[in-house]
Amino acid sequence: MSRFNTIKTVASTLTIAVTLGFLVQYGETTPRVGDGESEELYNNAPRSLMLSTNAQGEPVFGVPNIVTTPLDHAANVQRVVAVDVVYTEMAAPNLGMIMASPVSGCDATLSAAREPAAMVALSLSAPCAEEQAFAVSHSGMKVAANTDGEGNAIVRIPALVTDAEFKVTFDNILQATTKIFVPELRQYDRAVLQWMTSDNMRLHALENGAQIGDPGHVWSASLHSPEDTREGKNGFVVYLGDADADIPYQAEVYTFPEGQMNRDGAVDLRVGVTVTEKNCGREVDAMTIQTNAGQTLIQSEIAAQMPSCEKIGEVVFLQDKFSDLAIVSN
Repeated sequence: MSRFNTIKTVASTLTIAVTLGFLVQYGETTPRVGDGESEELYNNAPRSLMLSTNAQGEPVFGVPNIVTTPLDHAANVQRVVAVDVVYTEMAAPNLGMIMASPVSGCDATLSAAREPAAMVALSLSAPCAEEQAFAVSHSGMKVAANTDGEGNAIVRIPALVTDAEFKVTFDNILQATTKIFVPELRQYDRAVLQWMTSDNMRLHALENGAQIGDPGHVWSASLHSPEDTREGKNGFVVYLGDADADIPYQAEVYTFPEGQMNRDGAVDLRVGVTVTEKNCGREVDAMTIQTNAGQTLIQSEIAAQMPSCEKIGEVVFLQDKFSDLAIVSN
């Protein structure tokens, strides 16, 4: 064969090989993603034409059957619940604002004056807090009150320690404080019932073996005054607080003149709670404070199970919530 014919043969062979390779790649189709004909979507990897030989040494065109499945990224996305679904309280309560520099002319002032039977009269002046609720704190006791249309208020409260300090807060922000020395407290013992719910609670003192309704039954609705206690006739109970306040801090305080009563005996302290639709069959909570002549303060948490709702309107008397008080005559 001539050299020219050899060249023509090689050229023809290469032309056929290239043409076959083109036909192999051109004849393959890649399914389009999202054509809807199949639930499974594939993305074929690029394929290369390989020329190899078989066991018999014959040339074989081969195409690797390799496909890959795309990752389902949507399945790996963590779904987050909307914030307003988790926190349903869209209207946040007012927390009040602490001012860096007080407004001129808005400073609140608090003064104190002694009254009979170790009572203290607090006079509050808050010119920029007209008709607003506030709380008075003293030695663990806290009661609610309100200012008038000019931002003034007078609160009479029993002292629990001789070196008495009183604090006034508006929206839980301290606005004014005052101190006063109350030496007369050394002649009295006191028992405090305190609560901060809408429950109707009352402190009842049964002096010298008295029963409910007897003359020796002392409570906030009876006609016993601080002046009577100062004279050694009997004790008295005063109610403090505001049941209609946003946080109804309330308290009842029994004052007892130890060593001045004209008879011997004991005082039976009981807590009266009215059964209502809100507390029937539930537990009510309160706190007690006791002081002996202003020397020692003892605080205790109390809880009591209320009767079933069949007893709505009745008054339940809780006993053994205070330490015993003894009346000793002169």
